[in-house]
Amino acid sequence: MTTFLSELDALGKLQTEVPNLLAHSIDTLDTLGLCKAFNREEEGVSPAIACCLLVIASLIDELVPRLQDGGRLIYVGAGNSGRSGLMDCSELPVTFSVEEKEFLAIVAGGSDAIIKAQEVAEDLEQDRSKQLERLQITCKDTVIGISALGQTPFVLGALRIAIEQGALTASITNTTPSAIENLGVTHSIVPLLEPEFLAGSTRLKFGSAAKQILNMISKCSVIQMGKTDLALMIDVRAKNHKLLSRGRRIIRQVYRILQKDGHIFNETVQDPYTIEDSALDVLIEQCDGRVKVACAMIVSGLPQDVVQHHLDLVNGNFHLFVDSLKQSIPSQPPIPSSHSKELFLAIDGGGTKCAVSIANTTGIVAQADAGAGNFHCVPIDVLLDHIKSAVTKAISLLPEKSSLSSKQMTKFAAVWAGLAGLQHANRRECLTQSMEEMFGVSAQNGSLRLSSDSELISAHIGLDDSIDRGISLIAGTGSVATAFKQDSNGDVLQIGRAGGWGSLLGDQGSAFDIGKQAVQALLTSLELSQGTGTDHLSELELEVLASLGDCTEGLLSRILFPGTETKKIVADLARVVTTLGFRAINPDPQALEILVSASRSLVQIVRPLAKKQICDPAASSLVLSGALMKVPEFQSLLLHELSQQGISKFKNVVIVDDPSSDAALFLARQAPKAN
Repeated sequence: MTTFLSELDALGKLQTEVPNLLAHSIDTLDTLGLCKAFNREEEGVSPAIACCLLVIASLIDELVPRLQDGGRLIYVGAGNSGRSGLMDCSELPVTFSVEEKEFLAIVAGGSDAIIKAQEVAEDLEQDRSKQLERLQITCKDTVIGISALGQTPFVLGALRIAIEQGALTASITNTTPSAIENLGVTHSIVPLLEPEFLAGSTRLKFGSAAKQILNMISKCSVIQMGKTDLALMIDVRAKNHKLLSRGRRIIRQVYRILQKDGHIFNETVQDPYTIEDSALDVLIEQCDGRVKVACAMIVSGLPQDVVQHHLDLVNGNFHLFVDSLKQSIPSQPPIPSSHSKELFLAIDGGGTKCAVSIANTTGIVAQADAGAGNFHCVPIDVLLDHIKSAVTKAISLLPEKSSLSSKQMTKFAAVWAGLAGLQHANRRECLTQSMEEMFGVSAQNGSLRLSSDSELISAHIGLDDSIDRGISLIAGTGSVATAFKQDSNGDVLQIGRAGGWGSLLGDQGSAFDIGKQAVQALLTSLELSQGTGTDHLSELELEVLASLGDCTEGLLSRILFPGTETKKIVADLARVVTTLGFRAINPDPQALEILVSASRSLVQIVRPLAKKQICDPAASSLVLSGALMKVPEFQSLLLHELSQQGISKFKNVVIVDDPSSDAALFLARQAPKAN
């Protein structure tokens, strides 16, 4: 009891707990007097922060290289301190196009404490271990603890773990010395403030100081990382009407500033002030809302893939990108005459998006995507709208200046539409007629080709002169394997098919299948321990639950309720499973088991085709495509399982990121033959 009373007595002597000098008169002030007094008290915040600028700058200088090297900034706090950290990092992904996983906040009491205060949570030092261990802290990370008194057990515990793991550490407190300082954090930020307007209410002055300091740390860091240019938020991700409007202004402002500075633009560059708002919106949407990429395309006149490559070379720094335009980036090659003026369109309609590529005989000239393109997932009129939207976006990105303001559909020499589910379609004639009218092509004369999306992969075999047959394996939202052979005329023919039965009957080994297994594991655990809460759930099950709204009530209805995108919701969970199952340190065994099961299912799809009568692996290519095949660890796991299950080694294995690109190039290659 004596120890407890002495601790309370010590707490009462801290600066944050001492009564303000106004304490004797505050209750007698009228409303205006209270507001004036409150405002005067807050004026002391900025001078207190000014005394800490050297420490803050030193922290930022050490933080930025870690972020650029793949590290994370993690705020830790309880109550208002934790919520301030959450508020600061939550708006960064949209404003500066950073990954959500790069800037994180851990709040004592978890997600419930964000909405409703959980006072007891800050005393639970052991609670921090679960949250920190889930993040797998490394020496690349930076952990900042926020605690007015400098002694919050939850924050102390988190900083201890961070220090043990070799992370960069910092603290923001209002008292010195403090228990946090005694831990030996790398940077101790202590804005010493006068007593609070209301004694002990640290969400007032300290809350204001902490918010300003967090703002300073995060915003100055992203500026140093090249996320702004010319004091403009050039890396904003435009996802609504307000941000699209801001994106247009930024593009035009950057162009005009560069013009006034004497920048010499490529002759293909069009003044964005002469481009319609709707066309700029299409360009920004084509860049997934990334205004910096759209701006770089406008000021350089280069296609998106080239722009992205050169931005990557300068770590996304727009200023350095503009400098490089004067030195090494070539102008868009002129389009030769004859067949190269003809345009060829390929459409890849999958379960989650419809991707299109436009090519001429010199290469790909534009790409875009829109909503789902699976014939069985969306009504035919919606499917056609998605196709038209994607093609319109791509047309707006063609290098010709006039294309940005064109109101008519461009004429294509040939169109190949590969749509998921088309092999089982019963309204093919209706779709064919609509596509012919949309693009001015004909199935009868061969300028329009309709097929399943899996057949698009055959284009890669047609473009590879070293082989004449191969097996394509798609593992995206769904899964299917197809065998192809190239004939003496250069045409590629389908000679076998396995899988592709849809999510109800098949799609084993797909992203949907992986997500479904993860949901099944969660539901099974919840049913086995009804009434005991979620403490028993595994790491994978907790992550799946968090992805589905972090609430067990009404879980199934959120997935299966009419009008929800069930297939996409479930397939997206594959990212959670691959992240946990393939992480470098302590891979999650439950997630890895699901991934191994998926790879074995895919092997069983390939097996009926991998035989001498159809496609002898020793003389054939294995062409992998789909979202799962973009995960290197899953590729390796699949190839390992193929070997383990006795399937001979393929002559070569290739990854096709964008089937529509190869299909458009194949159409362009076939053009002289058709003419």
